[in-house]
Amino acid sequence: MTTAATGTLLSKTQVLDSFKDLPEHVSADALIEHILFIQSVMNGISQAERGQTTPHKEAMQEIRSWKK
Repeated sequence: MTTAATGTLLSKTQVLDSFKDLPEHVSADALIEHILFIQSVMNGISQAERGQTTPHKEAMQEIRSWKK
């Protein structure tokens, strides 16, 4: 499930399961960063499944342009 404003929506189960990988004590900032990372990965997977990827050659050209 996606929306334009938030990208891929995460289920409560996905978020809670991902917390198992965190240390016993963690800051609120680290929790937010962790959730945003999980959402970014899920967005990428969703885009790939829809065929919204950048060919390797095009990606390399774009990266080279950053050096200029």
